[in-house]
Amino acid sequence: MPRYLKRLFFILIILCIPAGFLTQHEHAVFLWHKIPSADAMFGVLGALLILLAIKIVASFASRKEDFYD
Repeated sequence: MPRYLKRLFFILIILCIPAGFLTQHEHAVFLWHKIPSADAMFGVLGALLILLAIKIVASFASRKEDFYD
């Protein structure tokens, strides 16, 4: 991925957090809807947890290079 696309991606992620302070849920049913940017933070944390889980599972599922020889 080109370097400028990575920078643009991270800038957009960083801008999502302050954007949450500008909008509010009209009818907050759940507790986290009252917290500004909770949805964005939940999404970022969820993605990081998925990446961590992939690394852990890959370490168990991987085979040595000469496994099939």
